[in-house]
Amino acid sequence: MANTDLMAALVVASVKFGLSYGQETSGQAGGTIRVADLRSPLWTMEAECSTLTLDQLLNVETLIDQIGGSKGSFYAWDPRRPFPELDPDGSGLGASAVKINSLGADNRSLSLKGLPPGYVVSRGDPLCFDFGGRRAFHRISSVSAAANGGGVTPEFEVVPNLRTGAATNADVTLKRPTAEMRLVPGSFNGNAQGMLGSINLQAVQVV
Repeated sequence: MANTDLMAALVVASVKFGLSYGQETSGQAGGTIRVADLRSPLWTMEAECSTLTLDQLLNVETLIDQIGGSKGSFYAWDPRRPFPELDPDGSGLGASAVKINSLGADNRSLSLKGLPPGYVVSRGDPLCFDFGGRRAFHRISSVSAAANGGGVTPEFEVVPNLRTGAATNADVTLKRPTAEMRLVPGSFNGNAQGMLGSINLQAVQVV
């Protein structure tokens, strides 16, 4: 079963965490470039850990072996923004039980409830929730949304679009929200030089 053990063991020095759109382009005779979607967007991560102790390196290697390399999966968060921008350590949320309040008809917006009054979520803040045995991971694309006195936000847009099965009252995570990922086969590289270790890996979302 997926967990955050591997992600927590990574001492990340540099990271890319973003959407891969699975698009292809074709040129037309008149010079127009056409773009086609081959699949739904998937979150991907490229992480480099360049200053590990040997014990940290062995810990990561063992955790990867434990999940069976690319056969298993793990939960990963975006190290650049593990908490909302305006609540950088998550303390403002406290023990709030945040849930989906409503889903927009446009399939790309939602509102939240259960937030502290006045709590603000901002563009770039990630969130996740589970549905149908799967994990949805989204990034807020609206400029901001503030909870009213009852802890409810107006509807705001997210990327990518919401998948079929998202439902109101689902529990929402705003503190270290995670996407379920698996390692790209052959992408993991662990190396030790003297008393220091380094790691490079790539991962792609499981949907």
